[in-house]
Amino acid sequence: MVVGTSSGIRIYDMEKYISPITYTNDKAPIILKLTSERWFLEIYRTIIETLQGLAWMMLVFFMVALIAYVLVRWSEIKYSK
Repeated sequence: MVVGTSSGIRIYDMEKYISPITYTNDKAPIILKLTSERWFLEIYRTIIETLQGLAWMMLVFFMVALIAYVLVRWSEIKYSK
C-alpha cells in the first residue's frame, strides 16, 4: 500500500494546478485549469505509476525471497553431510 501510494501520487505535478506559473516577467501568472482531458490524464498517470511501483516492489520481494530460499537450501545441504 505504501509503495503504491508513494509511487502513484505526484505532489509536484498537482502543485502546478494550484500555484501560478510565471514564464516571463512581462506576463501575468498563469494557473492551469483542470479540464476533463487533464483529469483523465492525471488519473491515468496515477494508476499506471501505482501499478508500476507495485510491480517493482513485488519483483524486489520475490528476488529477496529467492535468495533466502537458496541460502537456506545451501545451508541444509552443507550441514546434512
